[in-house]
Amino acid sequence: MNKFYEQSIFLQWLEAILLLIVGFYPAIMFIELSYSQPLCGLLFFIYLPLGQFAITPLFKLSGIYKYYSPMLLGYMANQLQIDLHSGGSFDYLFVMRKFKKGIELRKALLTYHLVGLLNVISQIEEGAIPKTVTIVGTSYFFNERTINKIGFESQKPSLFYRINLFVNFIDLTWMYSVAKGHFAIPKLWKANKAQIDGGKLLEKKEMIKLLYEKLNKY
Repeated sequence: MNKFYEQSIFLQWLEAILLLIVGFYPAIMFIELSYSQPLCGLLFFIYLPLGQFAITPLFKLSGIYKYYSPMLLGYMANQLQIDLHSGGSFDYLFVMRKFKKGIELRKALLTYHLVGLLNVISQIEEGAIPKTVTIVGTSYFFNERTINKIGFESQKPSLFYRINLFVNFIDLTWMYSVAKGHFAIPKLWKANKAQIDGGKLLEKKEMIKLLYEKLNKY
């Protein structure tokens, strides 16, 4: 678990609000500068990783992010749709820093993702999530073979999905590079939307458990 959320709820909220205030001060500065110097508006995209980092705890505490494992979350998850995302820079700092870059970190990250899917399945079995729920994500990190093996179907992403990926290019690139163990650029232009419904995911429970056991065999 992310150690940040092991603190008292009072400290979590206090630190989340302070982080938000400190983290978003540069955003206000860039916006003000852009009125007189339009090119400064481009710096906002460089600032975005800091903004994503700063907002994460507040999004988690307010329920905008729902974590199914320390490194797998649903954005604005509801009974109709769960939009899955890998953990961001805040989660990397508190969860992934104990793993060596490269193979060890990729193995840990995939393990967390599988654990998250198994937790989603458990909630479907318990009735907390309906079998009719649509579960979506993007497949830039995993190859299509792995996605299909666990039941997800690849589809062309919407324009919004593509824009969102490229807006977060800096964040995605450094996290992808850490996972690879060297500088690497994720092929965001080849990313596909991966989708499955809750009932079909439930049917893939044994396959996901098997993948998890193989990863943690040694």
